[in-house]
Amino acid sequence: MRVWVRRRVLSTCIVGLFLTFLPAAWATSVTFNLTANNLGVLGSVGSVTVTDVAANQVMVSITMNPGFSLKLQGGDIAFNGPSGLMAASISALTGFSGSSTFSGLSAKQFFMDKNISQFGVFAFDYANIMGSPHGVVSVDSLTFLLTAPGLTASQFTGFAIHFCTASGTNCGPQTGFASNGPPATVPEPGTMALLGSGLVGLAGFVRRRINL
Repeated sequence: MRVWVRRRVLSTCIVGLFLTFLPAAWATSVTFNLTANNLGVLGSVGSVTVTDVAANQVMVSITMNPGFSLKLQGGDIAFNGPSGLMAASISALTGFSGSSTFSGLSAKQFFMDKNISQFGVFAFDYANIMGSPHGVVSVDSLTFLLTAPGLTASQFTGFAIHFCTASGTNCGPQTGFASNGPPATVPEPGTMALLGSGLVGLAGFVRRRINL
């Protein structure tokens, strides 16, 4: 009877550990905090989150902190990590400021190996985003899709963006560039395989101990 109880407790613990780590292990997003800039602003001006949404496709979400906005016209969104991107890889650009949504935006320029201020060379740069009505030159947040063969969120290693030192759509009074430190990475599916192997080994070890 005591052996049966121990086995039941062991099984419950293993299932509990599995369910605890399951959401994190299968999460597929990476967040970059924009803590470095060339204007001497202290702290973060915003963040960039890259999320897998389909095979070969990721969603990029740029969210500026209060008091800052993302420069669109004449601005840059640059990043490192992935490969195989082209001018046509970007789509569904949508900006947000307050209660206003600005869709139908497009990047008028695309650069490879673009030098961005003090932060160095970035593999890809989508620049000069235009198409918004009423002279909108900046937004508080922006989302867009990137599509390329084999593209995943975990490939991205760094971002640099062109920002304004005021919230809203008018981009003032100053503009500068911001970049990130090390990304905050969510564990990839490989973590699940390692966790599963460890739990199986633990179960086998305990079962042998119980049967002795």
